[in-house]
Amino acid sequence: MASVDVFCNCSQQVVMVISEPNEPPWVLCGVYASTDYRTRRILWRELTCLLSQGVPTLVVGDFNCILCPDDKRGGRAYSDSVDRREFREFMGRNGLVDLGFSGPRFTWCNNQQGQARVWERIDRAIASADWIQRFPAYQVSHLARIASDHCPLLISTVSGSVHHSPFRFEKLWLSYPQSWDVVREAWSASVRGDAMQRVSRRLELTKRRLRRWNREVVGNIFRRIEEVEAVILDAQGREDRGEELTEADMADLRRSLASHHSLLRQQETFWRQKSRIQWVKDGDRNTTFFHHSTVIRRQRNMIRSLRVGVGHRVEEETAVRHALFDFFRSRWTDDGGVY
Repeated sequence: MASVDVFCNCSQQVVMVISEPNEPPWVLCGVYASTDYRTRRILWRELTCLLSQGVPTLVVGDFNCILCPDDKRGGRAYSDSVDRREFREFMGRNGLVDLGFSGPRFTWCNNQQGQARVWERIDRAIASADWIQRFPAYQVSHLARIASDHCPLLISTVSGSVHHSPFRFEKLWLSYPQSWDVVREAWSASVRGDAMQRVSRRLELTKRRLRRWNREVVGNIFRRIEEVEAVILDAQGREDRGEELTEADMADLRRSLASHHSLLRQQETFWRQKSRIQWVKDGDRNTTFFHHSTVIRRQRNMIRSLRVGVGHRVEEETAVRHALFDFFRSRWTDDGGVY
């Protein structure tokens, strides 16, 4: 059971600290932004200060501002005004990600008639990259407008669906000389079939052996970093308390420090590959930068809904899967019905 503690209650926001058993806390910020963009600047400054604390943060509510032309229908034509640019700059400067949505696109309507009727998406959920890492299975739903001119936002941090990541060669494996032996042995295995069948079977065999080798030898580098740091902290703590380390202890400490350095390089390589940013060649470890870039790219690439036919949209995960399957089957089925 989670507990909610109100940390700050201001005119434009309510900041709450969410604590769950055996989990680090995170911050939920409910926003009701002013209609005056000059007053909203105060909100952007306060949220920037909050986000600088480095705690996973979700900001949700009525921002009273849209980001792009797609966020509006009806009324005057969209213009890239100062307040909209400031909103985008605030999100970009703090590395915030729009969590998207399912359901109706627009969250507010002025309830006027005819040409005067306007719809806008001024309510949204945005989050820091570390919050998305904490709750990767989140879902944001726009519910029906009933008792208000705004629609409620329902946010779930859990999902019953299970996603299996496809096999990808990890560049960090190249830092292990054994990886070459794993590939060489798998590729030299005797297989039957024509040329293409032999290539396909060797690729499958290589994939299985690399997966097993990664699980048994490389392991979870993030957990290994934590374990090595615990060993280093223990040794340094003993020294700090006045205990003299033996030569064997000092040798273990040096090995742990070298191992930690190697693991950090592997972690950087891991996130560099995931971020797909090729222009960064050298420099200090930019693991946080690579990680945030990866999180943002994944959110942008995630398919949450599809338009099927004219004016029909599917959003439920199973329906999206069937729509994709039917689309490609219709294009790759030959006249004989074999695909």
